[in-house]
Parts: sequence; C-alpha cells; structure tokens
Amino acid sequence: NGADDNASGTTALLEIAELLTARKAELRRRVLFIAFSGEELGRLGSKHYVREPRVPLGACHAMLNLDMVGRVVDDGVTIFGFGTADEWDEIVDGANASLANPLRVAKAPDGFGPSDHSSFHAAGLPVLHFFSNTHVDYHRPTDDWDKINEDGLNRITELTEGVARRLAAGGANAVAL
Repeated sequence: NGADDNASGTTALLEIAELLTARKAELRRRVLFIAFSGEELGRLGSKHYVREPRVPLGACHAMLNLDMVGRVVDDGVTIFGFGTADEWDEIVDGANASLANPLRVAKAPDGFGPSDHSSFHAAGLPVLHFFSNTHVDYHRPTDDWDKINEDGLNRITELTEGVARRLAAGGANAVAL
C-alpha cells in the first residue's frame, strides 16, 4: 500500500541520487536529497525544513518535488510550478527532448498545491512538482505495486534527473536559475 503515494516519488528520488552521483564531476552546484514525512498532516516535514534548513534557503536555486509519479497514463506527466521561474520552459523542454521516449508534459503555472513543494515556494524558491495524476486507489489500501507503470516511472525519473543535472551544472553554459 502506498506504492504510488508516495513510494513512487521516494523510489525516483533514490534513483536520481544514484544517477547524479555517477556524474558528480559534471556538477558545479550541490544537490540535496530529502524525503519528508507528515505531508498529508499539513506538510509538517517540509515546513520544518524551511524553518530550519540544513543549507540556507538563500543558497538554494530551486526545489524539485516528486509526489505520485508512478501511474503514468498515455505518456503524460503534469508538472506544476512553471510560473515560479521563467527558465523552467527551457530547462524542462531540454531535459524532455533528451529522453529516448519523451513524455507529454502538461505545464501548470502554480507553485502552490497539496504537496511539499508549497513550503519552499512560500519561502520564495522556484519549484517544480512532478505528478502523474490521481486515481481510484488514491489514499486506499489498493494503492499497490502491481499498478505502478514502471516504464512511466522510469521516464519521469530520467526527466527529473535531467532537470536536476541542468540546474546543478551551473557555470556559463547552464541556465542561471
């Protein structure tokens, strides 16, 4: 239970950490990986982190959130937060174009929503929230592993890794977010 909400996001986070670690020499900026708890009780973990960050928020460039990314339908992913930074179109479109099988990206402008990215957006950071949509198993014991779209989850993971890598590349050839 909880395979999509939110074991899928946690799985993607761990895979992205492994992928970026393998390319560490290419990265000029640090990447911090955090899995929060208490999201459905009012974003307790992310609100706490924003109040007491390990890295000062002024030194952070953006927050990427993966919440419910395991039930991709028709190659689609919704990404919230496009209105929080002008650079998101270029960064996400470039990362998506680099995929062997690009996703259909629905771009939503709002940086606020019912997930942990909202805590960071409220603190002034640009955010992106990757989301494959709700389903009949949302918050039910039927949210099991056998309903995860593995290919879709892998593609969202690759897309998010590409976005994170572009952000972390820094330097003159990177998008300056």
